[in-house]
Amino acid sequence: MPEVEGDLKEIQTLRDTVTVGIDDMAVYVPKLFISTTGEFATSRGIEPAKLMKGIGVEKMSIPDAHEDAATMAASAVLELMKRSDILPKDIGKIYLGTESAVDEAKAMGTYVIGMLEKVYGRGSFEECSTVEFKSACIGASYALESIAEWVGSGARSGSEPAPGAADGQGDDRIGIVIASDVARYELESSGEYTQGAGSVAMLVKKEPRMVALDGAIGSFTRDENDFFRPIGKRVAVVNGKHSNSCYLSAVGGAFASFKRRAQKVGLLNPNNLNISQGESILDRLSYILFHIPYPRMTEYAALSLFRQEWKNLPRWKDVTAEIGPEPSQEMFSSPEDYGKVDAAYNKKFSKSRAFNETFMSKVEPTTFLSRQVGNIYTGSMYLGLASLAEQGLLHAGDKVCFCSYGSGCSALVFSGTIQEGFKSLTPGNVQKKLDARKELSLKDYEDLHEGRKSGSILPPSGEFALMGIDSQGYRLYDYVS
Repeated sequence: MPEVEGDLKEIQTLRDTVTVGIDDMAVYVPKLFISTTGEFATSRGIEPAKLMKGIGVEKMSIPDAHEDAATMAASAVLELMKRSDILPKDIGKIYLGTESAVDEAKAMGTYVIGMLEKVYGRGSFEECSTVEFKSACIGASYALESIAEWVGSGARSGSEPAPGAADGQGDDRIGIVIASDVARYELESSGEYTQGAGSVAMLVKKEPRMVALDGAIGSFTRDENDFFRPIGKRVAVVNGKHSNSCYLSAVGGAFASFKRRAQKVGLLNPNNLNISQGESILDRLSYILFHIPYPRMTEYAALSLFRQEWKNLPRWKDVTAEIGPEPSQEMFSSPEDYGKVDAAYNKKFSKSRAFNETFMSKVEPTTFLSRQVGNIYTGSMYLGLASLAEQGLLHAGDKVCFCSYGSGCSALVFSGTIQEGFKSLTPGNVQKKLDARKELSLKDYEDLHEGRKSGSILPPSGEFALMGIDSQGYRLYDYVS
């Protein structure tokens, strides 16, 4: 065991001396949206209340004819670079998580770099590497894990100066992680009202102003058919109930893994979370960010995780005193019968005082932007972080837990600490962008969805645009001033 103990001491020393995380972030959403509660709900025969309360989506962002995941990604990065005064020579890597790939082989990041060079000059990103992460909605989290490790290893070694780093100044590695997606389902399908589009770009560096990653990552992976998109198919195949079940079990497994690893690297010691007798790690978290395919899903995720984490604590006696004992699977002859009773118990638990107080303070505020944007796949959880910032709810010292899920299926759970430098960041003003959007008619929405629009609803201006596709299928982009 001496070797293992030495490794753990080294991990602890590095975590104490090297701070890496999200320095700043930018959010891009299309300038078009469709309301789920007006003409859309009427045409689909759905009660607006079901969409607003049962699903939680009020508006869905819709990309115009000249937009795709690549243009949205480039737009988010451009805003991030300008706001943080970052130049191309400062950036060593741009990693992109997406499940809306625009090419089966070429990395979307190369298209993004090509667009950015329309602004910064040809060849300005030549020393910046890029790769595309595909793992459904968790892709951007794997990209963040990889970039953070790269930044941290450079800060520890002091070798191989990053592009643009002055000689003798050590290695100030800077990377960008992009989450960019278009969530699209068949017209009139059960998933249609959980669509959306957008991009989140995050600047990753040492001594970050926004969120310092704490250094423990819990993971969970297994092979599932809950959600997938076969090659050549424009929309995803969704096995809804099974997908929800996979989400809950994967996040629960990853959270258990996170706790074990957090203990090993000292995250639970008195200088960090300091878990007391009878407490849960959840008690020491200011906010819990879940993947948000639709806002109501965060409630289901919280119900599952809180039950998992509380049932062996003294407080569970108060819960059972209020709503009754938890059903035991051994009492039922079939999984189906148990499932029905357990679902009924979950509903009771959702109305309990303990659950409501914790959910409303730690989870519900993270859905603020998603209610107005819809599902943006890889960026949905990070849109939750932007939601907290947009509402002015983040404060230095807050602990934020990220519970990332990707269908197929995989989950990552990790935590971060809000930094003092967060106060110096220029507000993203995402709400202003949302308020300035144009509402689509049902016909225009359906024409865009089906690719029937020959031109844009809003001609591109001051943004990146897909100008056309050549005879070989190569996509041609430009910056339209």
